[in-house]
Amino acid sequence: MKKRIVLLYGNTGGGHRSAAQAIAQAIRMLYPEHYETELVDGLSNAPFLINAFTETYPMWVNHARVLYALGFHASNNRRRVIALRNLLEPLGEKTADAIVHNHPADLYVSCHPLFNHAVPQALRRHQLNARYIHVVTDLVTGHAAHYAADVDHLIVPTEEARAEAIKNLVPPEKITITGQPIAPDFAQRAEQGGPPLRRALGLDERMVVLLIGGGDGMGRLEVTARQIALSDLPLQLLVVCGRNQTVKENLEFLNPRLPMRVFGFVNNIPELMGASDVVVTKAGPGTICEAFAAQRPIILYDAVPGQEEGNVDYVVNNGAGAWCPTPWAVLRQLKQWLAHPEVLVQMRQAAARLARPDSALQIARVLHRFAQPMPDREQAAHQAGE
Repeated sequence: MKKRIVLLYGNTGGGHRSAAQAIAQAIRMLYPEHYETELVDGLSNAPFLINAFTETYPMWVNHARVLYALGFHASNNRRRVIALRNLLEPLGEKTADAIVHNHPADLYVSCHPLFNHAVPQALRRHQLNARYIHVVTDLVTGHAAHYAADVDHLIVPTEEARAEAIKNLVPPEKITITGQPIAPDFAQRAEQGGPPLRRALGLDERMVVLLIGGGDGMGRLEVTARQIALSDLPLQLLVVCGRNQTVKENLEFLNPRLPMRVFGFVNNIPELMGASDVVVTKAGPGTICEAFAAQRPIILYDAVPGQEEGNVDYVVNNGAGAWCPTPWAVLRQLKQWLAHPEVLVQMRQAAARLARPDSALQIARVLHRFAQPMPDREQAAHQAGE
């Protein structure tokens, strides 16, 4: 009989959901006979106070940056996180109870920090023999809520995130570094599918720029696309607007000076990256690590205050891209790269060094160890931390 693994995410941006999907795909690839997986939006039926924030998250990060930043930094402290958990515990209990009741599992894997207290508490409250593992989905400057010391295990993407976890009193033996979870076939699809897609889109030998704002098309996507499209640069532009239909429609009415293709939500990001020469994106960790896997230089044009600010330093300091916080800065950077193509070669090499295309597979292997029978779990924890 197959064991059940429930992967929990929340719709605050698309990154948490994408991480859960990548892990589920990896589990199916490695252990098809061992596990059945279920993806659960655990915040969909959360109390109003919590649900209101998740539903309005795009509004906060797009139109109320200052307030969002104040809230992030004011709460980004271990003691304050504990205080907030105690305050919100009555609200979270019913949601957590519903999760473990409606979605029974042998192993719960969280890709969102809001589950890190309530779900383990519910498992203990109902004396359920299930484990709880949290996957940190921020590269460097994640919120302190990610780094819960009482989870069974913590999976982090980078050495910097591991240091943050230890600073927040997570025992080192409870931490495994795997890289940010991306689809396990992403690099292969980018390499093999990119050239055919480039031909199918009618792209020529000029530089191809892929502009993307995450699954929800957040940040300064539209204004950046307009600035590039109305320039006289010798390049071609692909714009992925995600679920942001308004931006898509606005750009479709634009009369660009250079070849431009506009897409909505797509399922072929690997092939689009493989067909491109440069990725221009907000500093979301998933897209950054996908660009690493595709070995593409990155221009970061926007970053959500708090959790994405460290991603900018991570990319720039490792030589894999540039920080261009205005559309005009993006244009200047593209001009420089057009004039000095050797720099792009160096950045592609830097991106390749940072790539961890098998990250989701590594996570699946850790989960497999923790899904073993109880007597072996202590040994599994030791092995996972090695």
